[in-house]
Amino acid sequence: MVRARVKQVLNRWPALKAAAFLLNDLWWGVRLHFGQIETSSGTTHATISIEDSLRYIEEVFRDYKHYGELANFRGVVAEVGPGDNAGVALLMRKDGCDQVDLIDRYFSRRDPQKQSMIYDALSKGHQLDWLRRESAWNDTHFVGIAQQVGQSAEEFFHDCAQSRGPVYDVIVSRSVFEHLYDPLNALESMASCLKPGGRMIHKIDLRDHGMFTPEHHELTFLRFQSGFYRSMTQNSGRPNRVLFHRYRERLERLQEARLISYVVFITRLAGVGDLIPHQLPEKIDADTWRRSERFVEEYRPRVAQELSQVASRDLAVAGIFLVATRTCR
Repeated sequence: MVRARVKQVLNRWPALKAAAFLLNDLWWGVRLHFGQIETSSGTTHATISIEDSLRYIEEVFRDYKHYGELANFRGVVAEVGPGDNAGVALLMRKDGCDQVDLIDRYFSRRDPQKQSMIYDALSKGHQLDWLRRESAWNDTHFVGIAQQVGQSAEEFFHDCAQSRGPVYDVIVSRSVFEHLYDPLNALESMASCLKPGGRMIHKIDLRDHGMFTPEHHELTFLRFQSGFYRSMTQNSGRPNRVLFHRYRERLERLQEARLISYVVFITRLAGVGDLIPHQLPEKIDADTWRRSERFVEEYRPRVAQELSQVASRDLAVAGIFLVATRTCR
């Protein structure tokens, strides 16, 4: 009862809730310092049915292939932030790749019994038993799948770029970049780790992930100056608030340097909702853009000063699907 009342009070006042996030993030910093990396973040499959788990895994796999224009997964693949299940990696192995590296800063809590049931059901539909090393499914014992838990994507790919160079044919992630501490430099390091012609495919959710919504306006998280906002999020993995225009700037720089070519699909617009199928910006009709931009303009007087000059169309982008290809040179 007391906990519910506290939550109710925090949800009423964004500034008070922001202070609570700051204290919680300090606690996460202490935990990480002592190597406590277990988290409930990324536990996608904990509260859904086996059938829904299968649908989600298959949807993620199909989206990578469809928007990434991949006929098949080949060579060596990195999946960033797989969370509590390796089902997508298993499907990539079945599709034809030789190895999948799973990179995650945290260890997502999971129920081994339920995980085994998911893998059994997935294997029944896709003939995956040859990827199991033991009589029962075990998250850490798959054929050709390596777990890299406890190291951030930023560190992993920086080290890869410095010591191994271009070793990956494909790098993928879904709803991960918004949780990285330094996603733009991670993006650049990943590009350096791709083989010529290799591809990275990232679905990035640019919303607040329930920090202030649904009780408050969708753009409430834009009220806070970046230094304070980072103090609420940097250790806990809450959304980093790196917005669309900053991704575009870094991608343009990498393209001008002839490291990559890229396309970006818009997956969601503020005040509009999800765009399915995802759309190239120039393919979105003018009325939809105007509706989303008006939504942003109505809230603009309350956004942080540092964001006041960012175009409404850029602030309107609430989700992207990024596909970048390493140039052959």
